[in-house]
Amino acid sequence: MNFSTSSRAKKSQAALFAVLVAGSLLAATPVSNAAAAVKIGSACSTADAIAVSTTAKTVTCKNKKWTAYKQESFVYSGTSVPYGPKEEFATYAVPKQMGYFDAENLTVTSQASAGANVAIAAVASGAVDIAGADLGPVMQAIEKGTNIIVIGGLVQNWPWAMAVKKGSPITKPADLKGKKIGIVSFTSGSYPYTKAWLKDNNMTETDVTLVATGTPAAAENAIKNGDVDALAWYTAVYANIEFAGTALTYLPNGPAFKGVRSLSWVANADKYAANPEVFERFLRGAIKGLIYSNTNIKSAVALGMKEYPQLLLGSTLEAKSPAAVASLTAWLASAKPLTGTPSTWKNLGSITKAEWTINQNYATLAGNKKIAIDFDAFLDTDTIERANSFDRAPIVAAAKKAK
Repeated sequence: MNFSTSSRAKKSQAALFAVLVAGSLLAATPVSNAAAAVKIGSACSTADAIAVSTTAKTVTCKNKKWTAYKQESFVYSGTSVPYGPKEEFATYAVPKQMGYFDAENLTVTSQASAGANVAIAAVASGAVDIAGADLGPVMQAIEKGTNIIVIGGLVQNWPWAMAVKKGSPITKPADLKGKKIGIVSFTSGSYPYTKAWLKDNNMTETDVTLVATGTPAAAENAIKNGDVDALAWYTAVYANIEFAGTALTYLPNGPAFKGVRSLSWVANADKYAANPEVFERFLRGAIKGLIYSNTNIKSAVALGMKEYPQLLLGSTLEAKSPAAVASLTAWLASAKPLTGTPSTWKNLGSITKAEWTINQNYATLAGNKKIAIDFDAFLDTDTIERANSFDRAPIVAAAKKAK
């Protein structure tokens, strides 16, 4: 089915048209990143401009007055169970602990989802407002008529890789024929990645045995004990496995994976059409969390463990921090620009039309049919642009000051 011609698509496109037009107007509004703090209720002249109030709240110019956003609740979903030192630390725990969501008058809660497909379904049903999910499965879901829209990118440097234990007789892709590959689950981005990787190497799923390992700990044990011959996981988990003492060798991803994005911000289309502003506010807090985390990874880990103390497993932060820092460092490398510094990253999360096409090609490789999703109908670039409208300097300074 070509979703862009379905009745559901036409309804969604109509609902989103006003949002896109309004967003374009808002994005055109100049915003000063380093302007002086303003007083809530004082006069302003540029409609929809953004500023910071003397009470440290993000405010916007409405009816010619600086106005604080109304208090709202928002639900975020991470695509892993259990949580760990990766996106749920950088884009949820850190901004929550540092007050970045509070500055937007947002009460944000998190809900874990066991993989991209589960998260996508939760967003589509309205159970959660936003999730970071692999763009390939997202495009496949849109093709099927799922009620979602992409509003920005998160992981921009492809993190998925095929790994074997160091010293394994498996040295090239063809050696995996007849072998066992440990994936995250059949509802995660690991599964389509594995299918795409096999297809790119002239194999299919029937040439191997796929084993759902479920958790990072189980994946580590499986490769260490020889229960699987290879793993199809992501770099943050591999960093933790290698830190724990199991050396790995990585089989190459082919040219088909160059430029492919992983986690992207996916929103419920109806909720987004009704209130794009609340998504902008969440994303601004999340991006601040990324800036902070990239500036001081050790502090970001401490904040993450404070938000999720169960991850300490009865141990101490001092004992758990080194491995967690290794894991978060690897994840952040997949989610940051390859050049510049946190203070100079001005448009985090933007997705170009060329990148959209690359991901459609990957989604096709990972599935069984051609994916052709209209860029303008199912990706809104305006909200992520406005979400980036804040001064990086205070965030970087706070991170550098933290222990």
